[in-house]
Amino acid sequence: MRNLPIVAVVGAPNAGKSTLVNRLSGSRQAVVHETPGVTRDRKDFEVEWEGRLVRLIDTGGYDTAEDSPYAGHIREQVQNAIAAADVVLFIVDGRAGPLADDFEIAEVLRRSHVPVVLAANKLDDPAAMRAVPEVYQLGLGEPFVVSAVHGLGTGELLDRLIEATGAQRPAPGDDEEAAPLEVPVAIVGRPNAGKSSLFNAIVGETRTIVSDMAGTTRDSIDTVLETGAGAFRFIDTAGMRKAAKVSGVEYYSYLRSVQSLDRAHVAVIVADATLRFGELDLSICTEATHRNCATVIAVNKTDVADPDLEEIAGIAQRKLRQRPEVIAVSAVTGRGVGQLLAAVASLDARYNAHIATGELNRALKALSADRPLPMKHGKRLKMYYIAQFGTSPPRFAIEVNDRTLLTRDFGFFVENRLRAQFGLEGVPLVIDFKGKK
Repeated sequence: MRNLPIVAVVGAPNAGKSTLVNRLSGSRQAVVHETPGVTRDRKDFEVEWEGRLVRLIDTGGYDTAEDSPYAGHIREQVQNAIAAADVVLFIVDGRAGPLADDFEIAEVLRRSHVPVVLAANKLDDPAAMRAVPEVYQLGLGEPFVVSAVHGLGTGELLDRLIEATGAQRPAPGDDEEAAPLEVPVAIVGRPNAGKSSLFNAIVGETRTIVSDMAGTTRDSIDTVLETGAGAFRFIDTAGMRKAAKVSGVEYYSYLRSVQSLDRAHVAVIVADATLRFGELDLSICTEATHRNCATVIAVNKTDVADPDLEEIAGIAQRKLRQRPEVIAVSAVTGRGVGQLLAAVASLDARYNAHIATGELNRALKALSADRPLPMKHGKRLKMYYIAQFGTSPPRFAIEVNDRTLLTRDFGFFVENRLRAQFGLEGVPLVIDFKGKK
């Protein structure tokens, strides 16, 4: 993300931070649910207001209860966000008034010496204004009265945040296109496969909470990384199970994971080396394929298990349309991380590559000679010409005499031969057979 002024959004659990972040950013990217403590990791949003840009960092609810799951990890993430911030937006529940957690947060903010903007949220009607005077007890000045649900007071709040950060309008010609393009990469897999650990190992810092409990990550977390292999936007996602088996907060987390595939060029499917590579892993690979992602399988936890990589590669070859590469990695030791980055860069290059028409037609002629073309009712399929008409992913059009003569098996045969001929393993191919007019 661009080098913008940073606003860290902090508050107690269920103060409405993510709802307000969604309102300020004009998006619905942060998972919102009535259950307290939905947000656990830091999540970045770019916000534009009257031509000026700031970067909002949504954080988990700051919970002082030691027996609360992940409380210590979340407090650490919040403190890291505060340390990196130019301004802190402190959200309190205006209806309930300041809680014990809010007073501890206020003390942390006073010690940080970072400018603070205080907002009393959930004040949707005049009768609810009675709780606002109690917010002054926090000793952080006059609160902005807002309603994240209805948008009340959010314009004035954005005015204050822009003023506090000193955000400037971009200079003429200073647009994002001048920066190197980032390859969007989604990290997906079954719950507790080690996605967040691998994500942290790749980006080189603890951006997401890691726990032995499955389902720790609930949202999709973006981080931009520049390496010798190129610039990447890695997206850590919640563990994916079959949609029929998820509900509540987990259902919205599942939707965010699927939506991450929609905006990714490459999907890293993280498999657990301590478990058998099974139907759930295959279904996640297939979901990525359906959403036109290039795929690579990263078998994680190889520091504690010795998986049969040849067996996994064989399963991938037989059952997965893209025939993705299989790489052994360890988030703990860093094994295979460099190889994985190189594989991702290679996949993106092939995902965006354009193949010369002459080469394509020579390949088409060769595959036509290697296998009889399908025939129906005494009429045989003929393929005249092939050309590539798009990239990201590669898209091809093949002119035929009659597309009703095409069989499913022969279509897959053509796809597999093109993939093998031009080194497109792991890359989705879109092939349109067009009848001759």
